[in-house]
Amino acid sequence: MIQGGGSETLRRQCAEALFELEFDGYGYGGWPLDSEGQLVDDMLQFTRSLVSAHLPMHALGVGHPLNIAACSSMGYGIFDSALPTRDARRGRLYTLRPGTTPSPTHNDWFKFIYLQDDKHVKTNRPLDESCDCRVCQRYTIGYLHHLYNQSEVTFMRLATLHNLRFMMRLMESLRGQSA
Repeated sequence: MIQGGGSETLRRQCAEALFELEFDGYGYGGWPLDSEGQLVDDMLQFTRSLVSAHLPMHALGVGHPLNIAACSSMGYGIFDSALPTRDARRGRLYTLRPGTTPSPTHNDWFKFIYLQDDKHVKTNRPLDESCDCRVCQRYTIGYLHHLYNQSEVTFMRLATLHNLRFMMRLMESLRGQSA
């Protein structure tokens, strides 16, 4: 993990010490967001520039779809964050907009569905028509809204499955763009 906070000098020193150990990949260590919740683009880009392009880079703590797209464009290919599963359990589900391509500079390629909204009571369609997850194949937004409002544990499981499949589809799309 290449650490060093906001200091390029410390990050460079950490990277050089790690290179001596000859790992097969490296990661961005430390908080990837600033005090306003914005991605620390400059430090993420600098840290990526320290590592040979053929080695994989892991962006720890990056979980928002826009941030994943941004880091992917910088050369990061591995991500982990509790955000998609935490959002799912709280009723915030992710969907891709049909006919769009993930982009680090535009946010029109995905949207959030907030299942607590009463407008979903009678919605008789899946979360995402293009999604192949079991949740989208079997359940309507209205039914998921009902489960959420009843505090059913089943809701948390289904919502988590959907958001994780969203992340897999996002990564498949981003990797396809870089191929």
